[in-house]
Amino acid sequence: MTISRICPYNRHGFTLVEILVAVMLTGMLTTLALAPVVVTVRRVVETQTEYEDISALSRTMNFIARDLNSAMRLSSNVITIVDHQALGGHDEDTLMIMSTAPTFQNQPSGTLVYKVEAGGIMHNNTLPGLYRWIFPGKMPNAVKADNLKGDDPEAQLVLPGVNEFNVEIPTGSHEEDRRKDYSGQMPVGMYIKIGRKKNDTGNNNGYSLQNNDKDNLDELERFIVFP
Repeated sequence: MTISRICPYNRHGFTLVEILVAVMLTGMLTTLALAPVVVTVRRVVETQTEYEDISALSRTMNFIARDLNSAMRLSSNVITIVDHQALGGHDEDTLMIMSTAPTFQNQPSGTLVYKVEAGGIMHNNTLPGLYRWIFPGKMPNAVKADNLKGDDPEAQLVLPGVNEFNVEIPTGSHEEDRRKDYSGQMPVGMYIKIGRKKNDTGNNNGYSLQNNDKDNLDELERFIVFP
């Protein structure tokens, strides 16, 4: 009786080429399956970033409105607006308010100043953005706004990346009837516009101030009515 033996070397295995082809096909199928998910996640992230940018502008606007609504209306010089335009056509107005808002920070009532600081060679430690100063016991006409810098000990950074701050007073029945320079009592309302560079992932702080193109700004304008 003849006994046949099966040699182990006769077994058929996978060649290296077959393994590589299988891995490649698996990778292609995985990529095709995950592609819609990647696109969806990317869109969610982009939308969330844009929403956060606009939300930051909205929160800043609400913060300014709170200071304005705390203005000392009985004073003859409650608000001063200084019109200023920087290189590139951006508005960098200065807003000064005689307000009771400093009492929330355990300070006497006084003048609040809002102003954009862009930094520069002499102030390279200043982060560009919208700043706020408090001057307890001072009237707006007693504050030298041109001398204020973002690296002052009293300076408070309200929102980084802001390079446009526009403040106007309505003067007529049409929306276009506005006045920029103003000093006096509390008006019926005020137009405020804040502009901030759109998110630039190539910049460490997320915002680039090199491009002066206004189309690359996140802008928010509101008309704040005083009760």
